[in-house]
Amino acid sequence: MKVFLMLVVAAVTIAGLASGLWHFMPGFQSGLGPAKIIQVRAYLDNRCDIDDSAFVAYAPGQNRTARFHEKIAIMRLPENAKIQLAISSVYPNFKYDDVPQDVASEVVLVADCNISPRLRSIFGSMTDKFKQQ
Repeated sequence: MKVFLMLVVAAVTIAGLASGLWHFMPGFQSGLGPAKIIQVRAYLDNRCDIDDSAFVAYAPGQNRTARFHEKIAIMRLPENAKIQLAISSVYPNFKYDDVPQDVASEVVLVADCNISPRLRSIFGSMTDKFKQQ
């Protein structure tokens, strides 16, 4: 009888933990099934002296690119994908090293040839963390 009671308590505890994970951790739910596909509108903020046509939106995990038309590139990507700015394959001798960012229905990809994208990301994080209130 004691063993049966212990098994029932263990089963109820496990069921309670699983239910809690299911309801209170959205990442847990999304990890169980295929990622939802969303339409991503990437806006180009070109601060370089380079024509917009040199840049593309690139989804590294998907190995897909989209060209910008009037500063907008549209892609359909899984909601857990990343996107970044890259140089078009038309210019194989050049590279633009951008930091991947999470996709959303709208993202802004900044081309700034005066500062490294990695440094911009670091400075942005520092500004967010240490800004005066």
